[in-house]
Amino acid sequence: MVSDEIRMFESLVMKDIEKMSIKIDKDNLSKEERMAIKNLQKDPNIIIKPADKGGGIVIWSKKSYQEEALLILNDHSTYTKLRKDPVGDIRLRLASLLQEGLDKNILNKLEFDYLSIEFTKVPYFYILPKVHKNPLKPPGRPIVAGIDSISSRLSEYVDILLQPLVCRIPSYLKDTISMLQMLNEVVWQKGDLLVTCDVNALYSSIPHDLGLIKLEEEILKADSIDPDQTQFILDSVRFILNNNYFKFEDDYYMQCKGTAMGTKFAPSYANLYMAAWESRFVCGSRGWAQGSVHAYKRYIDDVFFIWRGGEVSLRPFLESLDSIEWGIKLDSCWSEKEINFLDLNIFIKEDRIGSKTFFKEVDKNTFIDRT
Repeated sequence: MVSDEIRMFESLVMKDIEKMSIKIDKDNLSKEERMAIKNLQKDPNIIIKPADKGGGIVIWSKKSYQEEALLILNDHSTYTKLRKDPVGDIRLRLASLLQEGLDKNILNKLEFDYLSIEFTKVPYFYILPKVHKNPLKPPGRPIVAGIDSISSRLSEYVDILLQPLVCRIPSYLKDTISMLQMLNEVVWQKGDLLVTCDVNALYSSIPHDLGLIKLEEEILKADSIDPDQTQFILDSVRFILNNNYFKFEDDYYMQCKGTAMGTKFAPSYANLYMAAWESRFVCGSRGWAQGSVHAYKRYIDDVFFIWRGGEVSLRPFLESLDSIEWGIKLDSCWSEKEINFLDLNIFIKEDRIGSKTFFKEVDKNTFIDRT
């Protein structure tokens, strides 16, 4: 029940709101500037995209954009061109998967109805310019926009189940605040090295079969999901991976390796795959280096740690982390003085670790002040 006092308060607030006048500020764009923006939007020879990192806006020639997109899509180890829209066949396979989940009481009726998406959209492929890699001829980051696509809700369902497992990974890094908290606890010793590693194109490099094997291992290790649901998760992930189709311009493609950057469960899947990788390569057979690795943290495919053992021994350790079988190739940096990780500049001052916000050279403020 709502008390009379609350009702009176609501009534008074609403009356005050109704009395408020809405002041329309002067437009912060001139008529000429607004016209120029409209002309840019209509120009058929350019593509306007947000930069992959840095917050800027990039105007690409349409020719350059198409060339870069096709360069990515012509990697036949990752993408296969299709003759037609495959959604009809995919819909039948999805119906069979969901019906099995319902029959085994893994899904309730509400979940079954929600996952049985009736009206779907075709996923489309686009790229974002990595101007932080090359400002003049930027490589593209492939994205598949799959909102309301045939597997979008199933991907959402899988992600809900996998997220709690991700949070239990020992190296899991939630955000910048958790990184700062970890750094505050680190004791720096003379000779230590700050090290960062970045996995090249992780999302599109995970082999399907190995990814599913390692996902199952991580689920079983957590021991929090019953066997039937575990199997349904694995079947669902296999379905999403094997039916990851999209359209670019007039052509349809299927991604045959890795997972699309854009589908809901991709970060959780990649996180758990990397957890299996670091169990094997960082903490497992490379155990000779465990005494040298300190403060190890990872944000999906970005790794940070402190190496205590000198540069001579660091080099072979980093080389041992690459694996063709796993699809892992690292770009690594290290320093005794300072290093950039995510949005932090981490530095050493008076034998203590400090940090400040790091801005890439391509960072732009897209806010337009009033004139």
